Amino acid sequence: MTPMARSLLTALTVCCFAALFVLPIEGFAVGVSCRCLRTPSTFIHPRQFKRLEIIPLGAHCRQTEILITLKNDRTVCANPNAKWIKNVIERVIPKDNQKVQE
Repeated sequence: MTPMARSLLTALTVCCFAALFVLPIEGFAVGVSCRCLRTPSTFIHPRQFKRLEIIPLGAHCRQTEILITLKNDRTVCANPNAKWIKNVIERVIPKDNQKVQE
């Protein structure tokens, strides 16, 4: 192998490893991934909510996640684009707080 080919192969290997550590790819980071594998749009009445968590997109996951803990301690995910969950979030988060976050 020529020195030029060896240096190109080394540079390519370094670039591949750098890309693995920089890009948020689900499944490569141990213990860090999306918590919601499915996000159904099925309506859940807010009276059944015990807790509502909104996890913004980041290095752990490429999409916003909404986790709802029900009163029976079961945790379900909701589709953040569903109209009903947007209405619930509007009622839960005050308008002044939304303006600060935008």
